[in-house]
Amino acid sequence: MKLFIFKQILVGLTLCSLLQASEVLDFQSSLEDRAAWLDEDKFGLFIHWGLYSQIARGEWVMHSKKIPIEEYSKLTETCNPTKFSATEWVQIAKDAGMKYIVITSKHHDGFALFDSAVSDYNIVDATPFKRDMIAELKAACDAEGIKLGLYYSHAQDWYHRGGFPSHNWKIPSGMDEMKDYLNNIALPQVKEILTQYKPDIIWYDTPRRMTPAMAEPFSKLVRDISPGTLINSRIALDGNKMDKVTPKDLDMLKSLGTDYLSYADREIPANSPWNHWETCMTLNGAWGFTQGDNAWKTPSHVVQQLLEVVSKNGSFLLNVGPKPDGSFPSKSVTVLKQVGDWLKLNGDAVYGAQPVSFNLPGTPTAASLKRKADKEARFAKLNRPAPHTSLERDFPWLATRKGDTIHLTIFDWPADNALVIENFTEKITDARFASNPDAPLQTRLYGNTLRISLPRHPGGDLPPVIRLSLK
Repeated sequence: MKLFIFKQILVGLTLCSLLQASEVLDFQSSLEDRAAWLDEDKFGLFIHWGLYSQIARGEWVMHSKKIPIEEYSKLTETCNPTKFSATEWVQIAKDAGMKYIVITSKHHDGFALFDSAVSDYNIVDATPFKRDMIAELKAACDAEGIKLGLYYSHAQDWYHRGGFPSHNWKIPSGMDEMKDYLNNIALPQVKEILTQYKPDIIWYDTPRRMTPAMAEPFSKLVRDISPGTLINSRIALDGNKMDKVTPKDLDMLKSLGTDYLSYADREIPANSPWNHWETCMTLNGAWGFTQGDNAWKTPSHVVQQLLEVVSKNGSFLLNVGPKPDGSFPSKSVTVLKQVGDWLKLNGDAVYGAQPVSFNLPGTPTAASLKRKADKEARFAKLNRPAPHTSLERDFPWLATRKGDTIHLTIFDWPADNALVIENFTEKITDARFASNPDAPLQTRLYGNTLRISLPRHPGGDLPPVIRLSLK
């Protein structure tokens, strides 16, 4: 009975995939494909670091605690990340198998990590550190062949007047003041980072109160100064709205020259209507450094989420929040290094890999189902609909394809040492573990059902990969 249900699900998913592929091609055909490199690189490092790192309660602490500007800005006096090394940061990313880095050049607190002539509320002018972190990171990335993206909070700024509806949490700030902020702070600073650093990505965020007309100059500026720089969809569409994205939304993003879709934080969608897309995920619980946050994902968990994203033709941006002194938490370095070691052997399952038609939909985890139920219960008491909650999924295995090879990554070893895959229509010439290429595996194809006879589990904490060579 279970086998029959799985077959029906897989057939349905295959038809949906074919329809979506056609929609993607039609929609993307007229766009310049600047984002093609994302399909090759697939895996990036997100870095949240700023004044908030000193408080060690996440990057939204100024907002959540309604800390007055005059109090929060005093953090500049003690902002001195003496253990920051751009070379070390880039090496950590490289050792993890990551191909690009995105860093918060200015988060919602309005503090810039670059030398800015527009506002002296920056790390060079306002702190004892007096070094341009972005310039140093750019040089280190260039030296190692790592692409650099710059996150810039263009529409939300709690420091500069006009960047938030209530300046300093109590002074009303209307749309005229917001336009002044956009014209006199945000646009000039975006011009600075485009001119000074030529980033590979401008990663906009939280476009609250932004209209397409207000967003258009942020696109034009990029295309005028650095035409090859990618623009994400958060230039004008909040990530939290991606679960209900409409054709009208997509047309609007297309008109703004958007290169790829940024899904909601920690959201891995079932599919995407755009050829290029990315999801961002935390390695532990928070984005900015949070004292006591030890909910680190295991290397196997990271690999599963990375493979889930790649199997759906997306890119995976994994976040670490460095400590106030500029160093990475040691546990994050350990986990990332183990992921990188796995990728050294199995990189073809990720870099430049494409989806296959026979992946399973996965099973929602008990923890994510509980979070969803708890949120719905809270909002029900308020007589309000609960916002969208993403569900994390577990998979027994995930497959991707590169050229004439299918890479089958096993997360749940079958009890009978036989891996059975339905809806398999390819012809196989050979099957071997990537870790043991000298020992072929026995395979049998019954119609569209593939059976692979497995030995005992090869051991180790990271998932083994089978390479299926195709005719």
